Amino acid sequence: NWIKVALATFIVILSSIHHNDGARILLVSTFPGKSHWLTFEHILGELLERGHEITAITNYPLKNSNRHGDRYREVLIDPPFDFEADLPMESYYKTTAFSNPFFKLNILLWLGLATTEYAFESPNVGSFMKEEGLGYDLVIAEQFAQEAFLMFGHKYRAPIVTINTLGYTDYIDRSFGMITPLSYVPHFFTEFTDEMNFFERLYNVVLTVYDWAHRKFGFIPKQNALAQKYFASEVSELEGLPTIEELELNVSVTLTNNHIISFRPRPKMIGMVDIAGVHIRPAKELPNNIKTFLDSSPPSGGAIYINFGTFLRSSAMPPETLQVFLEVFRRLPQYNFLWKWESDQAPELPPNVLLQKWIPQNDVLAHPKIKLFLTHGGIFGAQESVYWGRPMLFVPFYGDQHGNALKFQQEGIGLTIKIANVTVEELQGKIEQIVKNESFQQNADRLSSLFRDNPTDPLQESVFWIEYVIRHRGAKHLKSAAVRMPWYRYLLLDLAAATAVAIYVSIWLTKHAIGKVCKKSDKNLSKKRQ
Repeated sequence: NWIKVALATFIVILSSIHHNDGARILLVSTFPGKSHWLTFEHILGELLERGHEITAITNYPLKNSNRHGDRYREVLIDPPFDFEADLPMESYYKTTAFSNPFFKLNILLWLGLATTEYAFESPNVGSFMKEEGLGYDLVIAEQFAQEAFLMFGHKYRAPIVTINTLGYTDYIDRSFGMITPLSYVPHFFTEFTDEMNFFERLYNVVLTVYDWAHRKFGFIPKQNALAQKYFASEVSELEGLPTIEELELNVSVTLTNNHIISFRPRPKMIGMVDIAGVHIRPAKELPNNIKTFLDSSPPSGGAIYINFGTFLRSSAMPPETLQVFLEVFRRLPQYNFLWKWESDQAPELPPNVLLQKWIPQNDVLAHPKIKLFLTHGGIFGAQESVYWGRPMLFVPFYGDQHGNALKFQQEGIGLTIKIANVTVEELQGKIEQIVKNESFQQNADRLSSLFRDNPTDPLQESVFWIEYVIRHRGAKHLKSAAVRMPWYRYLLLDLAAATAVAIYVSIWLTKHAIGKVCKKSDKNLSKKRQ
């Protein structure tokens, strides 16, 4: 008993120490993507467990937030931004425009501006920004086309750590003092590998330059305007607000959803930290109905899991597409199909199908009966599937999903179909091809081993760097001098120009001297002849 009492006392003291030493953190996660928040939620929870005080500007409430008492405060954007106001859900199943990188880029930047302004206009956010006497030791912000929120770092004179769910980009490279080598680093919206042919490299350069120009002359000025508008009270008599470009250069560390399994080797600067898999935790016990359904899967087949993510709704599928799926289910009675279905209205189903509004995806993918994951190709779900060694059939819709699908298909762990005009024969054929061909499972096991083989747990890595920036008050020593260097100096063009001039002058002087010698020699020769 005395050991238990001593242990309990030690834990209380330790908790008190964490609480006293805890930093005050402002977390800004305003993009209304539920999958993004699920990643932030893990980091947020770990920081709270370590005794930090956190205020979160977010679209979604934190689960079990009461257990943290007054160390956690939410500023909710309520209601969340309506994605379907301009593009109804059903249209995602019919259009093929989302596969075009230029279209995807324009949509992302438009969406970034729309969601940024919407969040600022939220009454709760507006009230929070008017509060006086607040202070924070760190600002954590999502870096997903909502750069105006970096101004919170200036408002509270606090260092900034960003979390980037998309992967590395050329503008993040530049903010850490590096120019992206486009010869073998493809733009994040392309479907290229690091081995691009001439025309792919040309396309990569054109898209990246277009991205740079669109961002510099269109998107960033509009983000600057939003920041100037909503942080106008922070303008002092002596100085105005910094620009978004200046704030980007002051980001101490960026935590990026990157891993070698999906993004080939590329250069990085210190402060650019890979945290892919941060959202993957040990599997928990499944709800009884799901566990019973999966456990009862036919031994000759197994179970197939279908989920198109937190945004896309399977229940909004066009009737003709739905009938294709239902017919495939009927033709494959040797498999149980677990399907995320968001509506109370369900179609007439064969007995081997279970619909659920909510599914604990990580825990389902860990179940040994799962033989295939039919997915939209979102990077979070794909990483979970790779972690648990499950082959995938990709149905990409938008964003990075097409690129993710191609990369994993090239690794031999899945195949891809286009949802528009999909047929029964195509869907059934590819399901059976993946499940019956052992090479897909073998490749999934190989990739799973690679994904799990990390020096540290991604969640612990994330928290280490966040606390590192707090301990060292921004950790300015991490920043390269290149962030303030003109591009011509970075590329040594000034040195190359000076060298070229020196060579030219040397050649000219040599040529001039030789010319004089030759003329003098000619004169002497002429005199001798005379």
